[in-house]
Amino acid sequence: MKSGKTIAVIGLLLVLMAVLGFGIGNIQDRMNQVRAAKRLTETAPLRNAPPVVAFTTVALGGFRGLVADWLWLRLTRLQEQGSYFEMVQLASWIVKLQPRFTGAAAFLAWNMAYNISVSFTSFEDRWRWVRKGIELIRDEALEYNPGDPELYKELAWIYYHKLGAYMDDANRYYKQELAREMIRVFGKYPPNWSALASAPLTEAQLYRALADKPGFKAFLRQHDWSFEEFERAFRKANGFPEAVAKQIENAPWKDTVEECLRRRWIQLRYKLDPARIARLNAKYGPLDWRLPEAHAIYWASLGLETADEQVNIACERVTFQALTNAFKTGRLIYLKDVDYLEMSPNIGLVDAVNASYLAAMKKHKGNQSVYAAYENFLVDAVVVLYTFGQQKKAKEYLEKARKMYSNKKYRKSLDQFALDELAKDMALASPQQAQGTVRGYLLQCCYSLAIGEIDRAAAFERIAHKIWLKYMRQIGKSTYVRRRLPPYAQMKQNAVQESFKRFPKELAARLRLALEQADGAFLGVSPDSLRKKPSASAAIPGAVKP
Repeated sequence: MKSGKTIAVIGLLLVLMAVLGFGIGNIQDRMNQVRAAKRLTETAPLRNAPPVVAFTTVALGGFRGLVADWLWLRLTRLQEQGSYFEMVQLASWIVKLQPRFTGAAAFLAWNMAYNISVSFTSFEDRWRWVRKGIELIRDEALEYNPGDPELYKELAWIYYHKLGAYMDDANRYYKQELAREMIRVFGKYPPNWSALASAPLTEAQLYRALADKPGFKAFLRQHDWSFEEFERAFRKANGFPEAVAKQIENAPWKDTVEECLRRRWIQLRYKLDPARIARLNAKYGPLDWRLPEAHAIYWASLGLETADEQVNIACERVTFQALTNAFKTGRLIYLKDVDYLEMSPNIGLVDAVNASYLAAMKKHKGNQSVYAAYENFLVDAVVVLYTFGQQKKAKEYLEKARKMYSNKKYRKSLDQFALDELAKDMALASPQQAQGTVRGYLLQCCYSLAIGEIDRAAAFERIAHKIWLKYMRQIGKSTYVRRRLPPYAQMKQNAVQESFKRFPKELAARLRLALEQADGAFLGVSPDSLRKKPSASAAIPGAVKP
């Protein structure tokens, strides 16, 4: 009898515990909603955390801080000793032990990307540590704190400053490695962002999308692949594996499956949402997502959605600075046959950059740093647009500078202003300095011609000639003979000869082919003309003949 009562009491207690657990769970969900809605915490409540994070945040309780402190001390000692590789795991553990301590994650990522990376001489080693810093924020800290604007700002800054700027000797290597990585992920460039945004993201969604395009499951069974194994093979081959490419070529499911796999690669591995990318392209213009500036803008835009005033202006600053860099060097030229990457101005972004500055100035009135940065942008805009033959647009931006700023230099004509900026103090330059400036533009001209950028090549040659003329007119009659430059035709021929020697073999061959195809019409230089003795002089308006 007692046994029956005991069982009944235990059963009643179990039911009561289940009811209480269910009620507490509902109340906890409501509390989490209130906390998020009222912004009572800096980030959204932690959800769907990995088991190790759930264990450390609940089971260890207050001891988490002690363990994290010990790991910090251990990490500091390792860095002092130059033992860096264990630090990656320690940093990951610290983030897991204190997932809400986002300042720690930001510092650890910065330390890897900036301090540890530059302790290595190998650019490959440096890039490995910069990537570790990016991944610590992107793949771990933001996974636990998806609403923390400080993390977005720090991640955007690493892309903009560490990868995009020129402070690190390895910056060009970083840009090239990021570009090569993104080229593999995107496949053909630019991809159809709208199609990727609407592509299936999960295996279940894919099979539903293939309801009227059968055959994919049978294909996987035929080759004894699971979906995950096929996805790994796809990523390894940067597309459909060569062994089955012909079989897949005419399959009705090919495009749908590829879009699904590309979206998963972009969104699950690199945390880039194609829908957001499409929106940013619509807002700013065709950003090149193979370059770091576009990534900086992406993460800064996420930070702006939840940022307070201080972080807000930091994210805005990253945005318009990254846009400015994208305007100046934000178009990638990729020569697949020689595996060579080069950055060029993306002049189509100029109006978007201008609008971004104006919006920031309106929002933060009286902020002198934004005001000064806008002036620098206007100068750059005029010069870049002028250099690339956009005289009408360059004049429009010079007029903006005249209206906004009182500096007398903005009252000059467009030609005078642009040339003065391109060749500052040319009248005081030594012949060696002036010759070096002209030669630099001519070498850029030859390089652009070699990579097929005809308009760019013509722009550089035009500027080289104008600077040569400007210098020759300004040196004065009394010093003309001893300060004059070699004839311009001779300088062009010398630049082409130097390019043949300095360029990689494949690029030199491309330059020779381009000159041969032009048959001497382009730039007045052909391989045949290089064997001819250049004329002794060239007419210089307003100059004294020797």
